[in-house]
Amino acid sequence: MAGTQKLARKSLAVQVADALREMILRGEFEQGEQLRQDDIAQRLGVSRIPLREAYQQLEAEGLVVNVPYKGTIVSRLSTDEITEYFDIRATLEAELLASAIDHLDEDVISKARKLAERMNTSSPSRRGELNWQMHEVIYTEANRPITLEMVKKIHDNLDRYVRIQLSLSEGNRDRANEEHERLITLCEQRRKNEAVGLLKDHINGARDDLVAYLRDHDK
Repeated sequence: MAGTQKLARKSLAVQVADALREMILRGEFEQGEQLRQDDIAQRLGVSRIPLREAYQQLEAEGLVVNVPYKGTIVSRLSTDEITEYFDIRATLEAELLASAIDHLDEDVISKARKLAERMNTSSPSRRGELNWQMHEVIYTEANRPITLEMVKKIHDNLDRYVRIQLSLSEGNRDRANEEHERLITLCEQRRKNEAVGLLKDHINGARDDLVAYLRDHDK
């Protein structure tokens, strides 16, 4: 374990969940690895009480599972589960985009474009976070907070895999960059059908690349 990382006491359980979530997304814990309470508590400088609450939060998000006689472990998604998550994403995000696009003003478009530009020059670990922020800026304008929260949870659960997909090759990254730029331009021009179609293709393409990689890797 690395050196102790002290956390502020305010909203401690939330901060512990945030810290653990980022560790999992960065790959500091392997899929199926047990999250030992004593080790994690010492690492973060907290007691077991906020840690248990953080585990419950991450379990609700699907990032960890509680296994009898083994404790809390990092969840492992099968390729079928990953495929289904991406399919749900494509459906829900298309609905959010279609609802949002007529409400996008210059400020939202500018924020989305700046996030896309930052993503182009960021590391794979940072790109996943910026990718969600860019989409969230747009989807928020749909004013459908329940759907947005559902999509956010799916993004969180898939983020560690999306980071793999984004780091597979320069070709994948270049394609993703071009698709993001094109999507923002279509949103700016309020070309709804084309934007929704591109978004679905973008999500499905990421799904296909990732699933193909994981299946080859498993072999």
